[in-house]
Amino acid sequence: MTSSASRHSQIQEFIDELSGFAATAENTLSTIESDLEAHKGLFSVFAERMFAIRGTAQQLSLPHIAEIAGFGEEIAIKGSVAQTRPQLRKCVGSLWDALTTVKYLLVHYTEETSEEQKILINRMQVTLQALGGKRPTMSEDEIADILKARSSS
Repeated sequence: MTSSASRHSQIQEFIDELSGFAATAENTLSTIESDLEAHKGLFSVFAERMFAIRGTAQQLSLPHIAEIAGFGEEIAIKGSVAQTRPQLRKCVGSLWDALTTVKYLLVHYTEETSEEQKILINRMQVTLQALGGKRPTMSEDEIADILKARSSS
């Protein structure tokens, strides 16, 4: 099997796997929408799905999908602690967009879709900033330094 055929096969498996993730994510978002305050804890389920999608997309060298899933994960985490109905609605709307776009990009991964991606990423960045921004992160080097310091203690 050629590497192109192998990659296509891996992406097809990912698309098949995503259908299960997507069904769970869609059901979760619908439940959250039915009572925003009572069900906002379910944003964690969506965050877990986006985390899994992001990891698989990174492994398959689909960085645009990984980036969108990463934003989806961050927004879902922010949604779980959002204080107002407008914030919750904004999170839900953004997450529907993220899920729909990720599904579309996977099915059409060979097509040029950069314009749609840029628009969505820009909207997700604005939403995330309105919710307080991304969580702090550490680089691999920073983590290695911490582990090195711990082992030498």
